[in-house]
Amino acid sequence: MPYRLITGDPDPAEVRRLTFVPFLPDGRCVLLPGPALPAGVVRDGEHYLLDASLRLPDLGFRAQRVHPFARDGDHLYVWLDGDRVDDRPGVLVVDADEAAAELPVVRDALTSFRTQTDASYYADNVRLLEPAYLRGTTPQAGSGFGGDAARWRSRRGMIVDGVHRDGTFLDVGCANGLLMESVREWAAERGITLEPYGIDLAPGLVELARRRLPQWADRIEEGNAIDWAPADGRRFTFVHVLLDAVPRARRADLIRHGLTLVEPGGRLLVSHYALTPEPAGEVLRALGFEPAGFSGSTTAWLNV
Repeated sequence: MPYRLITGDPDPAEVRRLTFVPFLPDGRCVLLPGPALPAGVVRDGEHYLLDASLRLPDLGFRAQRVHPFARDGDHLYVWLDGDRVDDRPGVLVVDADEAAAELPVVRDALTSFRTQTDASYYADNVRLLEPAYLRGTTPQAGSGFGGDAARWRSRRGMIVDGVHRDGTFLDVGCANGLLMESVREWAAERGITLEPYGIDLAPGLVELARRRLPQWADRIEEGNAIDWAPADGRRFTFVHVLLDAVPRARRADLIRHGLTLVEPGGRLLVSHYALTPEPAGEVLRALGFEPAGFSGSTTAWLNV
């Protein structure tokens, strides 16, 4: 079967080899000397998306999304969307257009990457995150976090710094619901009472959250961060959103929509977990919003 561009996902059982085209948010491409593209073999029992694409490539590249764009028999070509790459010997970080001029595969990947639709972006998130989170054997893993309870609190506890009074708390992108219950507990330690709600784009994660938190099952819904609104028109005292829930070009739209879900006197809490020198507060300013406060680099908030 000759090399050809694809738009869907192949049967995992048919994928035995992978070639990667890693992209950074600033438009650069990560390569090996040559220049060459990182590649590898899918091991027996591995899923190309959930296992091999995370194990490979060994570049110190932190991939956020994986997107197949071409195929040649059992050889699959995917581009990776990542937020950083470690500074290590033998790894090249070059302009993507320059790389595309030398490597036709990079040209195809770059076209796919730059022309991806919003719908395809959201489908990528569900395709990767839902099965990965459902594999989790701890509450933290089921919420996409690779640490224990203590580390979870150290990395997520700052969200409560933006909670200043009793009220309702909506977690947009709630996964298995761990942040909903954690924020409620952490706020209670400060004498603040919160009633949590959650939405997630992945139906499997919504089902998981409802099973984990049956007392709040009727408060957890399937929905997209960019346009979900409660059927009864209610608004919430605190709404928490993640910047990477939407394409970078839609971040301002995400913030504007999130503000419509917040009741007067409440706050939109905005988190940015990416390991880049791009604090949440600075991202908000770049989008035209002035934060009312922030906690560390990962969370900032806007008053309503």
